[in-house]
Amino acid sequence: APGKTAPQVQVLGPLRLTEIGPAPLAPALANLAAVLVFTNFRDYGTIANRMDSAKPWSPETMAQQMSRLRARLGLDSTGHPYLRPKPKGVEQYTLSEEVTVDWADFLHLSERGLPHGPAGILDLEAALALVRGRPFGEAGAHNWAAGLVQNMVSRIIDTAHTVAVLRTRDDILDVDSARDAIRLGLDVEPTAEALYRDWMRIEHRANNTSGVLTVVDQVRQMARSWDSPLQESTEELIRQLTTGRGAIKGL
Repeated sequence: APGKTAPQVQVLGPLRLTEIGPAPLAPALANLAAVLVFTNFRDYGTIANRMDSAKPWSPETMAQQMSRLRARLGLDSTGHPYLRPKPKGVEQYTLSEEVTVDWADFLHLSERGLPHGPAGILDLEAALALVRGRPFGEAGAHNWAAGLVQNMVSRIIDTAHTVAVLRTRDDILDVDSARDAIRLGLDVEPTAEALYRDWMRIEHRANNTSGVLTVVDQVRQMARSWDSPLQESTEELIRQLTTGRGAIKGL
């Protein structure tokens, strides 16, 4: 329909749906929408177990929740419900392809930008701009998505790392943008040592000695908090940056 925007399931941060009206959406319905988006075989048993593996939804509960979600999603550009009614005897639920997910947008932008080096930086930064926090927010009701979350976190960290490296190049130098990418990546995964190393290199590139030392303190505090020794590559970089040996190759 003219001007109509389809609902989007947003998982790059706390789970939410957009374009479904101003009324709050029950967390169970948001979770159900995400399950439908990320599940290939949408039969009753698969969805019921993903919604609550300890106490799978009954057929009656499934029908009620599907009806509620259908009402909130509304109608697509053809006038049909985004979540199609399931006729008797049909095994799978059907969701309109017009329903989108921010993760697909992230992948599109990052994969378009990565092969092009500096020329792809705006796509990479646009991908990071979609990230609001750790995918799916906190654990709990989204245990079914644990594998997805790990994959998303890895891709976000890789993208943040690439932006940080590119933004310290002379031709597209932007120290603030490099810092922003690192902070976003560490917000998603606070234990990502590769990002701390990038951050140290950024501050070194900016001739910010106090900034380097601040990052060193933060990465050591992270290691203490997680009771895990730092990687040797991190320790070596700290030695190089704090013993007056000068610039590091590649900076």
